[in-house]
Amino acid sequence: MKPIIVIKVNLRAYAKLVSLGNRVIASLTGNANYTTPVPALTVLQAAITDVENAIAIWGPKGNRGSHSDLLDLRAKAATLAQTLKSISQYAMNTAQTAAGSDYTAMAAILGTSGFDTLTARHPQGLLQAVRNFHAAVSPRYNPNQVKLLWRKPLNVIVVGNVKSYNIMRGTTAVFSAAVQIATTTKAKFVDTNSTGAVQTWFYWVVPVNTAGDGAVSEVVNVSLFSM
Repeated sequence: MKPIIVIKVNLRAYAKLVSLGNRVIASLTGNANYTTPVPALTVLQAAITDVENAIAIWGPKGNRGSHSDLLDLRAKAATLAQTLKSISQYAMNTAQTAAGSDYTAMAAILGTSGFDTLTARHPQGLLQAVRNFHAAVSPRYNPNQVKLLWRKPLNVIVVGNVKSYNIMRGTTAVFSAAVQIATTTKAKFVDTNSTGAVQTWFYWVVPVNTAGDGAVSEVVNVSLFSM
């Protein structure tokens, strides 16, 4: 996963914005990875100083300044936040140019910027079988319809690691003889018997991610009328 810089400091967390700004200046000063910061570090230092002065004017809790002092502080904080965002984009672009598609090298370069980076996700690997696969009975569906429900595999690290589910159907309980009838991103599927005759079908669900097809679910057997 490509590493990216994240700035999680709230605009109203004035002291934390100042702290981040000072950390970035300390990290980029004389840093061979970042020789020409944009905006310049002098611009960042000026924005930090403005916020520090505005904090002093606004005063400590219990001895606050005027409403206009607060508005000025918020405006100065917004400027500092935007300056930090611009420098973070410079850092990202610089690291990308230097490292190309070598994300390990890119992460190492970004690690010297003073900014925090998003931790790369662990590779998911093949998915386990879905859980609690079953057919639901509901008066909302016609006698020739069945609603299949299941829960995501137990070993899913994050929800987005399941890209889709393949719905397999067969006329026997032999999975190798089944055919894929649909793909869905939801943990449910409604099948309809429109063959004109009563059908006994066997269903399986296969979770899919970037590693390919996961484990096959248990089989669900359903008999459907035709309408």
